[in-house]
Amino acid sequence: MPFITPQFLFECSQYGIAIAICVVAGSYAFFYYRRNQIPDNERVVEIIKEDDSDETDSHNLTGTVAATVSGSKDDISTGGVLRRRHSTDGPFQFASVAKAFIRNRARARYKRQFSEVVRPSLPKPPTEYFEPSDLPEIPQNLRPEYFYLRHNMQVLELPNELSLDPKYIDVLVYKKDDFIVKVGDQDDSMYVVLGGLLNMFIKHEGKEFLVRKLKKGQTFFSYLSLIDILMNKPSVFKTVSLRAVETSTVARFNLAHFRESHQDSPELWCRPIQIIMSRLLHVTMTTLHQYLGIGEEMVRKRLDERQVDEKRHSMGHSVRLVGLARPKQRRASSSDLSSELIVTATKWFSEALGLTLSEGQTLLTPHITLGFVDDKQILVEERSEEEASLILVLKGRLAITKSASLDDEDFEPWSAFIYPREIIGALQILTGEPSFFQISGSCSTTVAMISKTFLQTVICQHPAVVLPLAYTTVRRMSPFIRSIDYAMDWVMLDSGQAVYRLGDNADAMFVVLSGRLRCVDKKTAVAEFGRGDVLGMVELIQKKPRTTTVLAVRFSQLARLPDGLINFIKILFPQVGFRLVRLLGMSYNETRHAYLSPPLFSLDNAAPDSMAQLKNLHTVAIIAASPTVPIISFTCELYHALSPSMKVLRLSARQVGRCLGEDCLEKLADFRLMHWLNTQEDTYQLVIYECDYEPTHWTRRCLRQADTILVVAQGSEKAREKPFFEEHLKMNQDGIRTRKELILLWNMKTEQPKGTYEWLKGSWFSGHYHVRAPFRMFRSMTSEGQLDEVAVLDFYQKEVFGDKVDANSDFARLGRILTGNAIGLVLGGGGARGASHVGIIQALQHYGIPIDIVGGTSIGSMIGGLFAEDPYKTSKFHARAKIWFETMSSLWRKLWDLTYAHSAMFTGAGFNRTLQDLFSDISIEDLWLPYFCITTDITSSEMRVHRSGPLWMYCRASMSLAGYLPPLCDPADTHLLLDGGYVNNLPADVIRSIGARVVIAVDVGSATENNLYNYGDHLSGFWVLWKRFWPWTEPVRILGMEEIQSRLAFVSCVRQLELVKKAPYCHYLRPPIEGFKTLDFAKYDMIRAIGLQYGTTAAEEMIEKNTEIRTLLLIDSARPLTRRQRRQQLARSRNNSFTDLAAEASRIPSKKKETKKPFDEEEEWDEEGSDAEEDVLNADDVGYVMPPQQHIEEKKSPQQPDDSDDDGLDSFKMPDSPTEPVQLTPRVSPNSSPPNAR
Repeated sequence: MPFITPQFLFECSQYGIAIAICVVAGSYAFFYYRRNQIPDNERVVEIIKEDDSDETDSHNLTGTVAATVSGSKDDISTGGVLRRRHSTDGPFQFASVAKAFIRNRARARYKRQFSEVVRPSLPKPPTEYFEPSDLPEIPQNLRPEYFYLRHNMQVLELPNELSLDPKYIDVLVYKKDDFIVKVGDQDDSMYVVLGGLLNMFIKHEGKEFLVRKLKKGQTFFSYLSLIDILMNKPSVFKTVSLRAVETSTVARFNLAHFRESHQDSPELWCRPIQIIMSRLLHVTMTTLHQYLGIGEEMVRKRLDERQVDEKRHSMGHSVRLVGLARPKQRRASSSDLSSELIVTATKWFSEALGLTLSEGQTLLTPHITLGFVDDKQILVEERSEEEASLILVLKGRLAITKSASLDDEDFEPWSAFIYPREIIGALQILTGEPSFFQISGSCSTTVAMISKTFLQTVICQHPAVVLPLAYTTVRRMSPFIRSIDYAMDWVMLDSGQAVYRLGDNADAMFVVLSGRLRCVDKKTAVAEFGRGDVLGMVELIQKKPRTTTVLAVRFSQLARLPDGLINFIKILFPQVGFRLVRLLGMSYNETRHAYLSPPLFSLDNAAPDSMAQLKNLHTVAIIAASPTVPIISFTCELYHALSPSMKVLRLSARQVGRCLGEDCLEKLADFRLMHWLNTQEDTYQLVIYECDYEPTHWTRRCLRQADTILVVAQGSEKAREKPFFEEHLKMNQDGIRTRKELILLWNMKTEQPKGTYEWLKGSWFSGHYHVRAPFRMFRSMTSEGQLDEVAVLDFYQKEVFGDKVDANSDFARLGRILTGNAIGLVLGGGGARGASHVGIIQALQHYGIPIDIVGGTSIGSMIGGLFAEDPYKTSKFHARAKIWFETMSSLWRKLWDLTYAHSAMFTGAGFNRTLQDLFSDISIEDLWLPYFCITTDITSSEMRVHRSGPLWMYCRASMSLAGYLPPLCDPADTHLLLDGGYVNNLPADVIRSIGARVVIAVDVGSATENNLYNYGDHLSGFWVLWKRFWPWTEPVRILGMEEIQSRLAFVSCVRQLELVKKAPYCHYLRPPIEGFKTLDFAKYDMIRAIGLQYGTTAAEEMIEKNTEIRTLLLIDSARPLTRRQRRQQLARSRNNSFTDLAAEASRIPSKKKETKKPFDEEEEWDEEGSDAEEDVLNADDVGYVMPPQQHIEEKKSPQQPDDSDDDGLDSFKMPDSPTEPVQLTPRVSPNSSPPNAR
């Protein structure tokens, strides 16, 4: 046409471009205007209600959402479904927004926002946390032999009256190959190496085996020989010899003079003898059995081996263990026969205890009980906590057996026998521990018994009987035990002392008996160890130097097994080698896992990661950060949350004072208090120490005894710049190496914690937790705190302790974390498929499965952050997620965030705003639940685990898919962070290393397609193009360059995912969402519904099949445990421990008197129900050790007076005679009442 000229076309194009620019600018301004408006809250509530209604109809989840939605728009706006800036509506709003956009857009879009997120780093752990103290030096005014001898003899806690006498100490010099001790020499001295090197040998079948090398300061002696010396029955070395490797100086301390000391003052030797027996039980017997599988070889088959006919008694090896049956204890049918047996028992007991016959008739006869045991009937069950008795065989024969340790499949039952005139039970009485052996009848047997309670009365009057009691056990030990006892060490370490250091020669392995130890590598805490753990086995087997340093966090006791001793035992008993291989595998896996896990605590990394090492705890000290903290209520709430699943004890200064007397809390009584507390730690799985707010002696003792310290503060209060407890730790060094956890209490109405960083920057904490405090905790509060402990405990006893524990409460979650039983939830990456995370979380909450730790990658980090921010209102969590997904489905937002694709297709500014609007300025520290997210650090080429800092920023980094979004610059170190899916798309291993025992892992990643076309060894792109576009050819599936690069990026992630699927601790969940793409954000409702349906089925299956989850949910808590089950559970928890028998006398019986049933009634009990023990202690039980229940009805002898009105208190008192055994029993005030929770 003539009017269509080039000039006309040019002008039209100019107008078109101008119009297009105006339309685009207007659209973007309108979008920006809509973005700055708060969504209609009424619409949000309506959406939530509609979704709840749909869920109720289709999935029957009425309780999940309806209870959390109040229908109040204030609740929605306050909680911030999507937080917006200003909300002023008006006709001029559009213009003002457009003006602001034009003026500030360019500058605001590209500036770096570091000033908003950069903050000072948190305090770092003290150097003492990682570095052991220096080795103790010998004082200049003390000779070396005195220093070393005193150090070794102080283990026995000898009184000052038994000081080292120089006339019994000889310093000798030996040349190379000289014998210090040889076979046939008298065993009556202790040897200490002052210089040089000695070798210890054990002779077996004519050949000598090197079992130990003694260096400077080490001692050669068996404490069992001291029992022989005191009994005036010194033994000789039968298989053991000691030879000098080089010219050596040795101090010899003759102990024969101790015999006279014992004869003059036997009361001074009660405590040392008890310690020797405790060492025998824990250092030697328990270690050999628990870790090396030695059982039959520990005891003699019979005391007089020469009279044993092995063929005659071979039947003992096939004794079958039957279920626990109540022994038939009854009076003899004839009064004359009964009297005759009592007379015989009195005579034999008197001989065994070193009493004259007249003393035995006066003291023992009225308290001797007769019992009749049938063949294979159990008299004393292994690990039994019932009151011990001294058992004497009158007629017949008893068998002692020991069950297999751990999961020993090759264990063969064995038996040793107790014949007439022989005694059993002294070891349990002297140590106060559960029975090490099982005692049963080998045929129809008549026994006589004396209870431990009465025997303690006899000890108070005749303290010399402690030695014969111990001797009955020592003479029962086999020659094998007697010989290797010289090679095993009992190591006692104060806080800060090193077990071994980096680079030391690995010449022994260690078993932790009590206390707490920390493994450190290059000023980084690798792991912590508690009772029953094994140290140093990997380096020992590999013959390599120590790769780490292990130091004592608090006073600890260990058993040391030298390399030579282990080799000798393997030669004698080949099955020990298989046990060591099993232990080595377990130890290696734990060590390897620790090194492959993310870095924990170090001087360079102060980020909290406490749960990684919060395991195997036995003591927790709780201290208030201010007087306004309801510390008594807090300890009661924690006790209530823990008591259904474990045996817990709560101790306060008042309770201990009532039990042991107020003087025990003074500094001079510190020694006695320490051993009493050790007894409680051996008896209970967990001891809660309630510290005073003031720095008293009790507070100092609590900090010394603690495996971890909980500092409880009111989160709403302002953090103090210099808390008193920080100054107290620095001043006294008590607990300076112990982990400190910050507990912030919040009101139940608190929507979101705030100001956590202010608390954390005031002092170093290894971790922090937010806990909502029930309103009942603030009862009896005054301006000075909770002062009336009696009133608080009475209230909890009446109103709380009897209630069922809510597994989803904050205190239950805290209890699971402290005991290593936390449930972790990890959410994988997958783009829009992450909407199924919401449905699965809703299903888990509906079925009551608690979630204690949350972590995620990519979209899982965002969903996990939403849930951790408010885990109590599922409906709000769902609504916020839905609105964010709707925002992400907007096409205009994507178009206006496009840029020149230098690093990525989008600038990331628009995506940042969606997360900023979602999370506002919330920090990870302020989340209700412990949370982490994963990113890929492309600067240092490693995985990063983020547990602190701005939530939106690290969620953005974890969701930064390469090519779409630019890497985020970490404001902390300017490293570039990308999507965490490249290194770990489902971080179940990370949450496991953090501390979760059960892991629920939800995978929503794209399914890997493996059905690819095999094109051979070369490929033409033109051929692929032909196959793609020519309609008459068969299409082929061949990866493009982009797909190849993507698969390369996810190679390590796929391998990690396969390991997660096979992990025994992990519940792998994969909802059927393969049909949805990564960018299908508009299909949120469909994907969430699929996740909800799948999660419902998965939750039911987990609860039905997983015993751990059932236990953690307390589903089985209503079903009482049998006695055997509870004892096995206690044995697994306590493993090895050290106890103080003298403290046993401090136990005061409950005021409640037991009503004994007739024997006929007890014969017909329901074993399952009657054997059960209450999970929740009553008011009289909280805070002290309950005397054991008398399950076996004892029949008194005809002469025995009726003392049913005696409450047992006098039997624990000390006599006022000059021979009072002051070390045996702490004094108990006659006016003191039972040391209950008050």
